[in-house]
Amino acid sequence: MKVVTDGVYETEKMNVVIEASSVIKTFKKVKDYKKRYFREKIALQRLIGLDNFPKLLHFDDENTTLTMSRLKGTAPETLSVKQIILLREMVANMLAQGVARHAMPVRDLLADSDENLGMVDFERITFRSFEWSPIWLIAKKVSHYHLYRLIRTYQPQQLTEQEYAFLAKTDTIRDYLMKLKPLKLKLKNMFKNRSNK
Repeated sequence: MKVVTDGVYETEKMNVVIEASSVIKTFKKVKDYKKRYFREKIALQRLIGLDNFPKLLHFDDENTTLTMSRLKGTAPETLSVKQIILLREMVANMLAQGVARHAMPVRDLLADSDENLGMVDFERITFRSFEWSPIWLIAKKVSHYHLYRLIRTYQPQQLTEQEYAFLAKTDTIRDYLMKLKPLKLKLKNMFKNRSNK
C-alpha cells in the first residue's frame, strides 16, 4: 500500500508531491524512466476532457516532471455497484482515446465516497496506433481482463456470462504463462552469463 508522509510519496523510481489541488510527479533517473514519463504524459494528454482522470496541468521533459490535478479521495477498500458502473465507463472512455492499461490494481483508484471513482498512474500502457493493430487488439483484451477481475473481486454479480467465460479462458492462459516465467528467466540469465564471458 502506498504511504504518504507530509504530502510526499517516494519510491526508488519516483517522487510524488501531493498539494492541495495538484500532484507533482518526478520520475527519477533509473532504468526506463524516460519511457515511463512519456507514456504517462501522452496518456494524460489523450485523456484530457474526460472526467475521473487527472488533468495534465504542466510538464517538464528535461526534468521528467508532470504536474496534474489532484483527484479526491484515497484507494477504496471495496467497490460499490455504482463504482463498478463508473469503472466500466472509465475503461470504455480510456480505450476510445487509444489508451490501454497493462494492469488495473485497486491502489490506482481513488474515491471519497461510494458514489464516485478516479483513476491514476498511467506508466504501464499501450497506445493505439491504428484500430486493427494486433498489438492494440491484445492490449484492449488485457484492459478488459483486469476490469473483469476487479468486478469479480468486488461485485461478481455484475459480470455477464460472456465476461465470466472470458475471465476463465484468460485465467487459464495466464496460469500457463506464469509457469513458463521461471524458464524464461533462466534462459535469459544463461544467455546473459554467456555474453559476459
